[in-house]
Amino acid sequence: MIKMISKTAVLTAVLASVATGAMAKDWIEKVEVKRDGIDVIPVEVKANSYNYTKIKSGNHRFLLRLSAKATSGERIVAMKVGSFKNVQYFEADGDLWSKSFQNRDVGAGTKRTVSLSYKPVIAMAKVKWQGWDPVQACSLNLDKVLKGGMKKKDALSKTWTVSAKAYFELDAVAAKKNKAAKNKWSYKNTTHQRDGYGYDVTVKCLPAQ
Repeated sequence: MIKMISKTAVLTAVLASVATGAMAKDWIEKVEVKRDGIDVIPVEVKANSYNYTKIKSGNHRFLLRLSAKATSGERIVAMKVGSFKNVQYFEADGDLWSKSFQNRDVGAGTKRTVSLSYKPVIAMAKVKWQGWDPVQACSLNLDKVLKGGMKKKDALSKTWTVSAKAYFELDAVAAKKNKAAKNKWSYKNTTHQRDGYGYDVTVKCLPAQ
C-alpha cells in the first residue's frame, strides 16, 4: 500500500509539472535576453610574477535587450533579469544581482509584446560567469602560450586580450488580459518562462606588477 501511494504521488507531481509547463508555453510565445549594442569596455585582470590574481575592474556596464511576447489572450505583466541560474520573478534572490520590472515598466498590463533596453552597472563580485571567469580566462591563455614555448616571465610582462561570458537570465510573467488590465495578477493566476544568455565580455590581462 505504501509503495502504491508513493508511485501515485510521483505520477501526480510529474503530471502537474507537465501541465504547468504547457500552460506557460501557451501563455508566452517568446522570452529573450541578449546584448544590445557593442560593448567595447574591457574587464581588466591583474597579475603578479606567478599568475593572474584578481579582477582589477570594480564593476562593468552591461548592454542588455530584454524582450517578451505573450499570446493573444494574455499580456506581459512583469519581467526580472538576473546574473544567475533559475531567476524567478516571485522568488527572493538573497545577495545575488537582479532587477525587476513591473507596472509602468512593462506597459501596466496592456502590452502583449515588451522590449526594453537596460544598461545596468554591476559589481564584478555579483556577476556569474559561464564556463570561466575573467581571471580563469587569463590563466587559460597563459597556459596556452607557455605550452607554445614562451617563458612565463615574458608572457606575464605582456598585455593579452581574451574573453569570458557573463551569464544572464530573464524571467517573463504573463497574465490573462482582463487580470492584467485590472492589475489583479499574482503568483496564482500567472505563468512564467525564462531565457538564458552568455554575454561576451572582452578581458584585458594586464602585465605583472
